[in-house]
Amino acid sequence: MKSDKLFSFLMVLAMLAWAGSFVSAKYLAVYIDEHELVTYRYLITTLTTLPVLMYLNISYKIDMRNLAIATITAILLVAYTKLFFLGTKIGTASLGGALITTLMPIIAFVIVLIFSKKKPASKDWLALFIGAIGVSTMLEVWRFNLDEIFSTATVFFLWAATSWAFMSVAAAQSKRVSPILLSFYIYLIATLFNTIFFYENVNGSVFDMDGTFWLNILLMSIASTTFAATVYVAGMQRWGSKCTVFTFLVPFFVIILGAVFLGEAIQLSTILGAMLTISALMLINNISLKRLRG
Repeated sequence: MKSDKLFSFLMVLAMLAWAGSFVSAKYLAVYIDEHELVTYRYLITTLTTLPVLMYLNISYKIDMRNLAIATITAILLVAYTKLFFLGTKIGTASLGGALITTLMPIIAFVIVLIFSKKKPASKDWLALFIGAIGVSTMLEVWRFNLDEIFSTATVFFLWAATSWAFMSVAAAQSKRVSPILLSFYIYLIATLFNTIFFYENVNGSVFDMDGTFWLNILLMSIASTTFAATVYVAGMQRWGSKCTVFTFLVPFFVIILGAVFLGEAIQLSTILGAMLTISALMLINNISLKRLRG
């Protein structure tokens, strides 16, 4: 029982760290561009994942099929990171975090439905309808014309959620491989791919950056990626799909962190929209309040 409570606490910290990546992105946008961010972030993440593999005594061997999946996933991860970073740079971290984290599992669900060619159940249609209302509420569609609703920042956030959804579907195709080992290769390939094709040092040496830069790049790389991903994978192995309920905390953490550290106003529409979208996710995953209390 004590170990479950401790692990629950670690899961909450992991979700808080993930939410913090949106706030860190806002700070880092002052120092570097999206191409530099990807290289620095995933280089640090790759290096800090190595001790985890060593501690867990996981072999570095990976077969060609899983390596191909890691490559596809890594390219999608690069796209996601740049899109969410650009959106957060010109928009608000709270809206970006709430919109992306609630929308991406719904998009992933739709992708699976399309490719599996299964007829959606009535509850699935209801869930998608509730999710659409939730997203519309977060965007406050009743206030703006189409140009304002689909502002540049919003478009970045929507494409970021779509990229992550495709990435999740691609990663789910892996078989007979440790999730942490797969993550290691995804980070490594993302670093190499971005550095070879996109990276250009246009903002000077990172070693000349101040403490704010280093604090946020380390939080984004180690706390919100290495730590959060490792804990979440361990949680999935420990509790299975029940672990996904912890992800419902992320949008609310983002809203709170955005208000505390960035002075962003807490919008009622963002909170209500996130709650509606989370309700849709609970319906899709057959998660009831009774099960949560149990």
